[in-house]
Amino acid sequence: MYWDLCAGKSTQPRSSKVFVGGDEKMKPLNLIGILLLTLTALPGADNVLTKQEKADGWILLFDGKTLDGWDSTNTPPAGRGQGGGNKGGAQATGQAGASRAVGSNPRACSTPMGLAAVTAGASHWEVVHGLLAPCGEPAGYLTSKTEYKDFVIKVDFRTGEDTNSGVFVRAPGGNGGYEVQIWKSQPQGYNTGSIVGTAKTGQEYKFIPDQWNHYDITADGDHLVVVLNGTKTLDVHDSKFPEGRIRLQYQKYPIEFKNIKLKPVQH
Repeated sequence: MYWDLCAGKSTQPRSSKVFVGGDEKMKPLNLIGILLLTLTALPGADNVLTKQEKADGWILLFDGKTLDGWDSTNTPPAGRGQGGGNKGGAQATGQAGASRAVGSNPRACSTPMGLAAVTAGASHWEVVHGLLAPCGEPAGYLTSKTEYKDFVIKVDFRTGEDTNSGVFVRAPGGNGGYEVQIWKSQPQGYNTGSIVGTAKTGQEYKFIPDQWNHYDITADGDHLVVVLNGTKTLDVHDSKFPEGRIRLQYQKYPIEFKNIKLKPVQH
């Protein structure tokens, strides 16, 4: 099962008249124009920072239009003995249970962004209707070009029941790092809300398939906290990865992301 992101119909907006001060003789205003002018002030708007978030120091990592600040190139990790690197988009980091799923039925790329040539082994990603999604083959990752140390990151994701995906934080040089698991049935038991290879949850936590879910992930020193849809799934201490990049994982379709925001923790 997957979503057709390009199935939206283009329709002409109905003519709407707004009269200021109740005087119908005054010039009508275009309602669409008003909405565009106030978009960034709406608390429910996607891929924008609210006035409060800006004041609090949040950074918008995905603008809803481009892949600026991101890269899908996979750099083979040094000293891991991967036999020449990431072949066919296979997992390069050696994270447990993260091998590429077979028969994932990926959605075909539909935009110039998704169809653009990429380096060997890199995955294809595109933005459709404000959503960030992988497409085509091979499976892989989208990695931030900037490294972060202590921070809180917020991510909205929508995925299928059996999708294999995750959000990596503090991936040094774009490899490894802490994988906050989305996949519900990781072979070694690092299921949804766990950090693969670091800590398992004490009970089962479930995302809602085919609907938008929300992760809040805190990495502050050696303190790691994972919150799924408002419920804390993990609160642990670990110091393996003190700093690194953000990575979005695509091992099995469907998976979509939006509202990716990060707030550096100041000490």
